[in-house]
Amino acid sequence: MRIGIEAFKIFRKFKHGMDFVAIEHIRQLQQSDSENEYFIFCFEDEENEVIYETPNFHIIKIKKVLLPVAEQLILPYLTLKYRLDVLHSTGNTAPLLTTCKLILTLHDVIYLEKKVPKGGTLFQQLGNYYRRMIVPYAVKKADKIITVSESEATTITRRLPNCKEKITVIPNACGSQFAIKPAETLLSTQVRFKLPSNGFIFFLANTDPKKNTLNVLKAIHQLKKEGKFTMKVVMADIAQHRIDKLIQKYELQGIEEDLIISNYISNTELTDVYNLASCFLYPSIRESFGIPILEAMACGTPVITSGVSSMPEVAGNAAYYTNPNHPAEIADAIHRLISNKDLSQQFIAKGLIRINRFSWKRSSALLLNVYKSYAKIKETSGSFQIQEI
Repeated sequence: MRIGIEAFKIFRKFKHGMDFVAIEHIRQLQQSDSENEYFIFCFEDEENEVIYETPNFHIIKIKKVLLPVAEQLILPYLTLKYRLDVLHSTGNTAPLLTTCKLILTLHDVIYLEKKVPKGGTLFQQLGNYYRRMIVPYAVKKADKIITVSESEATTITRRLPNCKEKITVIPNACGSQFAIKPAETLLSTQVRFKLPSNGFIFFLANTDPKKNTLNVLKAIHQLKKEGKFTMKVVMADIAQHRIDKLIQKYELQGIEEDLIISNYISNTELTDVYNLASCFLYPSIRESFGIPILEAMACGTPVITSGVSSMPEVAGNAAYYTNPNHPAEIADAIHRLISNKDLSQQFIAKGLIRINRFSWKRSSALLLNVYKSYAKIKETSGSFQIQEI
């Protein structure tokens, strides 16, 4: 078959979850499938050494344009140009005018839910508006829908009941670079980000409201008032002025000196930060999977996360759960974990066992089976042959 994979953003410098999922699947498919021919559609961007062409994997780069233009106009043209049998759209939305078979990875439908706090940057708001417009039509158009957890599959079918028979679950995993590392290899990252040598709490803040940055700040403020705050908090993937704005707006002054704010941290450096952290804080309001939970566990870091949506499905018994909507409970979870070394060690041990349940190799094998389902067996002249569709 001739299979197209839409992975527009994988060459951008500041990659996030969906980009890494597409990259990992492509890398695994390159190792396991030498029969089908693949066409990877990407924007021209800063990082060219993410994936490489192989004899049956072709990287097709297009000029960076607005995503709706690329997806709804350019991508249908490319499916015809490269005579695709199947197109796999990997990032929640898909073209509505394709003539080939369409597979859609629907990571989540958070943007369709009223209970998730609104906000975020203008770019995030516009992206959510586009998804709200396109996704209901894309799921009708798609021949197969892939999502990343049983929890999200249930949510999708409740929100979009007509797609129930199309859904298959292919779980995420974490990259092989996330592992326990020798202390001497972590020094350069520690110096670069000015990380404390006596441990710290690590939090991936982000501007997306679901990441729950405000309630984390409130929890830190409460710990500070109660005299229970003993470690600094490293907040990544967010700008200083956004944290300052929240502190001012919600009168959380007094915690500024306890925060170390960093913008985007690359995956290579992120591994080191997990290794250096005393605990990883991930009390999201809503997640479809939660890859950082596995990343932290793989690095031997105990995890605090939320007992809602997909997070218990991912973390199992290997994380300390809290209520993301109650800052007091988040504060209590932080205090209990960082003040109890035995409890922390228990979660580290459980985490290192838990991560073995997830593998990009196994997940990509499931994806390949979905692709192969479009090559049907046809009986002719008493024999069988594979006929491409």
